[in-house]
Amino acid sequence: MIQLLFVAFLYYPLSIGLTFFQKQFIKTFHFPLFIVAGHYLTKLVVGYISRFFLEWKRGGKKVRLPIKDQVRYLIPIGVCASFDIGLSNWALEYVTVTLYTMAKSSSILFIFLFSIFLKLERWRTSLAISSSLIAIGLFLFTWRLTQLDVLGLFLVELAALCTGIRWTVSQLVMQQDESATTIRNPIDMIVHVQPWMILAILPLAWVFEGNDIQEYNYSIISLSTIFLNIFIGGVLAFLMEVTEYILLLKTSGITLNILGIIKELITLLLAHYVHHDKLSTINAVGLTLCVVGMLLHALTKQRKNLHINRIGNISTNGDDEKRLLMSEVGDTA
Repeated sequence: MIQLLFVAFLYYPLSIGLTFFQKQFIKTFHFPLFIVAGHYLTKLVVGYISRFFLEWKRGGKKVRLPIKDQVRYLIPIGVCASFDIGLSNWALEYVTVTLYTMAKSSSILFIFLFSIFLKLERWRTSLAISSSLIAIGLFLFTWRLTQLDVLGLFLVELAALCTGIRWTVSQLVMQQDESATTIRNPIDMIVHVQPWMILAILPLAWVFEGNDIQEYNYSIISLSTIFLNIFIGGVLAFLMEVTEYILLLKTSGITLNILGIIKELITLLLAHYVHHDKLSTINAVGLTLCVVGMLLHALTKQRKNLHINRIGNISTNGDDEKRLLMSEVGDTA
């Protein structure tokens, strides 16, 4: 428990710090896609070095998946993760941290939709209510928002769509008992997914930023400063990703959801004081509805898990009680 709290304690400053660090860096060096590509490369190198050190210290070999299994399982995750992070950083060039944070929270809607499509979830009343609260809250939050940029909001929503695909496919893969992609070590996962993330982001970066980066006036900021900032951001991203995978392994999706909600509230509070982001009354109402919707979803999931645990504790002689509890899971989950 102490170890889990320690990891969660590390996750918050890493995640929030990276968001504000990127926002500040992009103001000077306006090439978010190339910055993200540099982060991916940094994470890959740091991941290989870390894995080599762990193999040398502990002995034995880490998981190495054949190309066939990577193509089948990890490419969809890597490509969506790449676009998710890349588009998110691109959007930070146009929108405030406040708008970015709340618009990105709509990814939960995409997770719902893809989970239903892939039959990981079935449509339920509680699911509809929580989804509607988040959608309405997002609409109110962006209503007459003076800092609203349509392109930035569009990029964030595309990133949210990629988030939905990324985590839904990850769930689908991880829940297959026969899957060859069972990877328990966070560094192994980073090393296997990162190459596909790099391959996915480079064409996008070249198409949208290739010409501009060649004509950029490097007297504004030196190359050494650029590389140093990219390296620092990449290390922060690597450490944050490690904590995310550890939390995923040590806890449940419900716990991660609650941690994410808390992180969003902290980020919004910091954005309000650091960047002086404006938040009107109607925007605050929208924020409240979004948070209530996410909390409702979290509590519903927790209730479902409690029912499932009770079912698992019933002996084989309690068939009637087991059937009753199964029906309760279907009605309340």
